[in-house]
Amino acid sequence: MTAAVPAYGIAAGKTIRITWATESNGPYANIDPVGPCSFWLAPFTSKGVGKVWSKIHEYTNDGADKANWCSANLATKGYFDFVIPSDIAPGKYILRAELINILGASVSNYSDFTSGPEFYSSCQVIEVTGGGAAPLKNPVSILEAYKKYYKTPLFPKGMKNSEFAYPGPAPYTTGLI
Repeated sequence: MTAAVPAYGIAAGKTIRITWATESNGPYANIDPVGPCSFWLAPFTSKGVGKVWSKIHEYTNDGADKANWCSANLATKGYFDFVIPSDIAPGKYILRAELINILGASVSNYSDFTSGPEFYSSCQVIEVTGGGAAPLKNPVSILEAYKKYYKTPLFPKGMKNSEFAYPGPAPYTTGLI
């Protein structure tokens, strides 16, 4: 990546909308995965390599037995809104939007990737304006964020939706270090 890469401008503390779409059917058609979403930031200059990703938002489910997962929200609306932290330092960042399909996540066979959760992710370069001077908090590598789930099921059979714990660190909280 070079500094000449175009970026979507967004002010710190403002709402950003992420839209999911399929190639052939347009926005939000055929969203079949069932599961949570998470949104991460990494400094643009890091190229996304190493312990540089900070989770800024996550949506698992509403806690009900027949949970309203993030994927259901996407299937209905086709987008997800969340707020960019108000105190992060201005600059270019890589924004990673991710949806995890947990339907196959009751099995843990990651050695050959024939089963387990499916990760649907996309990245966009954004340029945050305004804000403060806070660095990203609790940075991890994406692989590290999911490390403990490589050998155990992400969503074991019999587990209630309300018991789901999203992988990785807690999301960024403005004002807290």
